[in-house]
Amino acid sequence: MTVLMIEQRFCRWLLPGLAAAAGALCSVGLVACKKKPPPLPAAAPDPQRDWREDGPESAESVAPPVPSPGPGAAVPVRCREQPQASPFRIGELVTPRTNDPEDGGPDDDDEVPDPYAVELGPARADEEGFTLSALRSVKRQTHALIAVVAPDAASGKLIDLGVVHGDPDPPLFVAGGKDLWLVTPDTDAGGGMLRVGVIRDPRGSAHLSWGPEITGVRRDSTFALEAAGGGHALLAYAAEVAGKIGVFGVLLEPNNPKQKLTPEPLSAPGADVDSPRLAVRNGGYWLAVARALDAPKGKPKATSSDAGPGVVEEESLLDIGTRRIEVTKLDAQGKAVSSALVVTAPGARPMSFELASGADSSAYIGFRADDSTPGAAGGALQLVHVKLDGSFEKLELSGETNGTGTPSLLRDASAPGGLWLSAAGENGGTIFGRVRDKSALAGDSLVRGGDLIAAREGKLLLARAKGTAAELSLLVCDQ
Repeated sequence: MTVLMIEQRFCRWLLPGLAAAAGALCSVGLVACKKKPPPLPAAAPDPQRDWREDGPESAESVAPPVPSPGPGAAVPVRCREQPQASPFRIGELVTPRTNDPEDGGPDDDDEVPDPYAVELGPARADEEGFTLSALRSVKRQTHALIAVVAPDAASGKLIDLGVVHGDPDPPLFVAGGKDLWLVTPDTDAGGGMLRVGVIRDPRGSAHLSWGPEITGVRRDSTFALEAAGGGHALLAYAAEVAGKIGVFGVLLEPNNPKQKLTPEPLSAPGADVDSPRLAVRNGGYWLAVARALDAPKGKPKATSSDAGPGVVEEESLLDIGTRRIEVTKLDAQGKAVSSALVVTAPGARPMSFELASGADSSAYIGFRADDSTPGAAGGALQLVHVKLDGSFEKLELSGETNGTGTPSLLRDASAPGGLWLSAAGENGGTIFGRVRDKSALAGDSLVRGGDLIAAREGKLLLARAKGTAAELSLLVCDQ
């Protein structure tokens, strides 16, 4: 399942109701802060490594140092890193900050992501290894790219998709036989746009061609891409119509470069709906969206604050409002075949969420609930299982269950029960665990400072920062 995920460690995907209350903080309209996973935390470069900006993606190296936990933090050891001659790297070994004698040392501002750091996009496992998308800076221009990686994450190659503009998200992709079908966000003079393309034989000749474009897309729009077979893929994206945010779907035929695209609404007219997620099920797709709800009317509640007594809560620009997550079954043509199922409790404030399908084609939705203001530390993670008969249940999570970003659901199609839940923890580390009826989440000393981005054959793919680059390695972890 493709959706933008990767990642550390501030507000990644704020959902639609926020913008109406926090327009001064985010973009205009009911879409809030851009769904933009921050780059991985930077680590010091290894002077023994030599790397060329546009050279082949391989280099002799040693394993990167494991970041130490913060003071007083006890981080368990659950994972073992698999041996590699050298990790596969995307980007350059460039120190994001210079050693200025007048700098005064590190402070909170050092956590701001470097503008030239590699930004990883979605990652997928397949029969031949892993595939992921990314953005990186080349001569102060942002290039979109696809990386195809060997099963041991020690080698691979990059496929440059060209320059993109306007601070976009990394590309989405899905396998179409031996090819890769692409949707790449970009910006032209008229605003946001999505470019549809295909890479023939990405692990071989890697021939790239572009087809139709979707224009008039909001620059901060969220979108999702999946393929259920039949020579086409479904793209879902958010757009504004008549002052309301809605979700639209387009059935893509990447092998037809002259296809005329005809978007169809996937959400009811007049509703503010955003943040589409797609997952494949038998016979079609699952669609999950976030719907903003009208604020309940009532007597304003006055509270004391630094600004003085009598501050009315409902007038706060930081009130994120309420919303709910709705799940719908779609057929292979992207048409709804069920009514929307609401999987969050009344009055909930799900800040961000992720969708994945299980081995039996049921759906899992992981989300972070939070009734605090934007920029707060985080909130409790929740996991819901939607069954094929349309019923659903909330699964029990134990251990470290507070997260600060969008949770990730990593599916390992080759392993029984191969679904993992991962999220950024409150202490700056990554918490994760295998999805079960009762799932336990915890961190690990190897994973701390990195991100789990894919799962394959019982192993987890870990991304770490190295200067402004990203390095990949494989872990075997306890449940």
